[in-house]
Amino acid sequence: MFEDRDKSRLLANLKSLPHELDDLVAGMSDDELRWRPIPNKWSIAEILVHLRDVEREVFQVRIRQTLLEDRPTFAAWDQERAAVERDYLSQSATAALAEFGEIRSQTAAFLESAPVDRWQRTGIHPARGEKTVEEMVTWQIKSHDLSHLVQIKDILRIKMPW
Repeated sequence: MFEDRDKSRLLANLKSLPHELDDLVAGMSDDELRWRPIPNKWSIAEILVHLRDVEREVFQVRIRQTLLEDRPTFAAWDQERAAVERDYLSQSATAALAEFGEIRSQTAAFLESAPVDRWQRTGIHPARGEKTVEEMVTWQIKSHDLSHLVQIKDILRIKMPW
């Protein structure tokens, strides 16, 4: 059974990612952050821009829809297309990270204001089917946030082995 302490734990995890990312890339220039470990693989800059866009245009939207509408069906998101069309590589990583922190804070505040029972409302994901708010937040942390955090740490280990 999902309870207030579960909600608090998930919110703490959501809020922590921007700070962890800030710590990882502190002092790096946008040029350093644009370095790609392998051609056609995302740089740290591209990952940060992706995190910002997904937070604003996918995660936040789906959470709001699920909390405010009855069983909404979510639009699909093509991350590769977005990266090319928006030229993620040329965008400022530091600006994207700052914006991501602000947007993530808004997401957390909105989720914090939702009563714990509302976290069981469902929306329909185009690939993963019916998901509760709790499941979406858990997936965001465990699958999306964590995979990109590990990806960034791996790039840093290759670029700056200390």
